[in-house]
Amino acid sequence: MDDLGRALAGQNDYIMMGGGNPGHLPELQNIFKQRLLEIADNDEHFRELVGIYDPPQGNLRFIKSCAALLRKEYGWDIGPENICLTNGSQTGFFILFNMFGGEYEDGTKKNIRLPLAPEYIGYTDLGLGNDFFVTTKPRIEYLDEHLFKYRVDFEAIDIGDETGALCVSRPTNPTGNVVTDSEVFRLLELAHEHDIPLILDNAYGVPFPGIIHTKATPVWDEHVIKCLSLSKLGLPAVRTGIIIAREDIIKSVSALNAIISLSPGSFGAMLTEKLVSSGEIITIGANMIRPFY
Repeated sequence: MDDLGRALAGQNDYIMMGGGNPGHLPELQNIFKQRLLEIADNDEHFRELVGIYDPPQGNLRFIKSCAALLRKEYGWDIGPENICLTNGSQTGFFILFNMFGGEYEDGTKKNIRLPLAPEYIGYTDLGLGNDFFVTTKPRIEYLDEHLFKYRVDFEAIDIGDETGALCVSRPTNPTGNVVTDSEVFRLLELAHEHDIPLILDNAYGVPFPGIIHTKATPVWDEHVIKCLSLSKLGLPAVRTGIIIAREDIIKSVSALNAIISLSPGSFGAMLTEKLVSSGEIITIGANMIRPFY
């Protein structure tokens, strides 16, 4: 990240082919620019943006709009108490992984199980202890002479008392593999059976930003921790991660926010709250990706 950041901050006209930076779409940037101008032109909103701490849970207006949108669109039984913002989804995963993995007060150790490898390389160093992750080799299905798909090998997944949580990204960076609906529901069955959370990393996926090339149903219940981000919507610099989980988990994440950074930044939430309250945020990703397929 240091190399990539310095390259983009320099004077050379590089074409960046990696590092997770989203493309710069003029139509989308114009939406954000206009919203920023509206905020700057309103003394009260500008003061809120730069001069007031949000609660450790995050910007409450954005959180309420997000909960209302997900209830309306998907019928999820959630309220503002089920949503928390973090300073980027990477920070959110650091908090979640070390909540459910690592050494506990009684001396026992838990790991985070990744049901499918290869997985997102950014998880690698998030654990505070050694032997933090356990991975499972995929079952590879050959589709034709040039294409194959990674599938979860459920026969190889061995969940015991040492498993603190399951985690899978959907779609996965950098392979682009999208875990199917049936695989997600089978993983959720395992989460229920062993009473552990299933963490779904949807930084690219559904319900937003929706930069996804195949059908994927948004899933949530009280055993799911759904992680979203504004980065791949075109706002990587605002560092806004979104966690949707049951209330006790949200309270713990909020408390850790307060310890680590006092509160999440307001910028991303205020910039996109109107897109969330109107529901447009769900359609943006599909409109962005459609020309490429």
